[in-house]
Amino acid sequence: MRTILWVLMVAAALVVSHHFTFGAPLAARATLALGGVVLAAEIGGRLALRLGLPRVTGYLTAGLLMGPGWLIYVRQDEAQALGFVSDAAIAVFALRAGLAWRGAEGNDPGAAGLGRYLTASIVTPLVLTAAVVFALHSWFPLSVHQPLGDAAAVALAVGALTVVAAPALAWATLYDAPRAGLSDALLRLHALRDTAAIAVFAVALVLSGFAASAGTLRADAWWTGLLPLAGSVVSAALLVWLVSRTRRLVGGTPGMYALAVAVGAAVAGLSGQVEVTLAALFAGIGLTYADPETAGTVRRHFDARGELLAAGAFALLGVRLDVSSVGDLWPWMLLLIGLRGLGLYWGGRWAGRRLLVSEDLAKSGWLGLISQGGVGLLVAATGRRAFPEWGVSFEALAVGLVALHAVVGPVCMRQALARRPALTEGVSRDS
Repeated sequence: MRTILWVLMVAAALVVSHHFTFGAPLAARATLALGGVVLAAEIGGRLALRLGLPRVTGYLTAGLLMGPGWLIYVRQDEAQALGFVSDAAIAVFALRAGLAWRGAEGNDPGAAGLGRYLTASIVTPLVLTAAVVFALHSWFPLSVHQPLGDAAAVALAVGALTVVAAPALAWATLYDAPRAGLSDALLRLHALRDTAAIAVFAVALVLSGFAASAGTLRADAWWTGLLPLAGSVVSAALLVWLVSRTRRLVGGTPGMYALAVAVGAAVAGLSGQVEVTLAALFAGIGLTYADPETAGTVRRHFDARGELLAAGAFALLGVRLDVSSVGDLWPWMLLLIGLRGLGLYWGGRWAGRRLLVSEDLAKSGWLGLISQGGVGLLVAATGRRAFPEWGVSFEALAVGLVALHAVVGPVCMRQALARRPALTEGVSRDS
């Protein structure tokens, strides 16, 4: 209690000082804002633990509240200035999620089972959401008064949003789970879904081209949407090569290589053709194959010290999530969240009809797939550029959905782990 009071006093001092530094240089204001956000995140994480929630939920909630959309402690220009720091911090956790790709095999459903569950968890919520949005197109905000073909394009785009996942957020939640360990199956599904999200959205744009009326869809939208996926793969391959080569030649500490990958991915993201979390995720997966020794060393080093970065990393992610649209669209967002959850549930149950998928994963794995993260922001921005007429509204809806799923997802994953302990059986912290 004394610690919380001390932190609250420091946070209050930062808030007051930040208020009276409006005319200061941007770098100084951004640094002060960063300190306040980290302190608020620490308070939020402690409160979340007291309420029986994952700490990462407290971190994200603190960032959301402090951001431009709510309390405006972090102003819009300061949030943009902190964008690079946020990307690099989240990339560290995406790297760790990738390093778990070749972990323990205790609850691994195998390639066939994983593929079956992945397909069901993608197709079922996508089709269900798109069908309901199209059926309600006369009332849905993005398609009201739109021709039937444009309404179909809206339904496809919104349906494609259901594929987005969050490997970094999933790993942070599993790390802080009540039971020691993490689920390789859930992490792999998050990684595969996030990769598939970009490709699925590109396919949705191609199909929309056949239905949408002239001028409502950019002809090259599907191709420009795929470029970040290709850029992430290339960047990851280059980072893996550089890290492996450097370690063999000059050695170095594990923390240095984790930081090098994270910063390298963030620098590549400045080009606009690389999704930072995907680049770091692919780099982690690549290291497990190209240089298992380095991968194992970095993994152990991060597990011992990585949680120190979590408050700042996920609070900054929360700052970047603009939820100002939630006030106007909240009934539709609740409907879309419910449809996605229902689709994940029934998709998992269908996949579990074969013995390829374990009963635990089939019944409770859907709760571990609720979280969404950075790739959702990329899909939102792609949709804004692809649809000149209603792209801005689509981006607002998509970012709001990502924010809500990011906050609720860790809580759902905690419930999945509590209900079905077998999801984490046989998986050690070193996996």
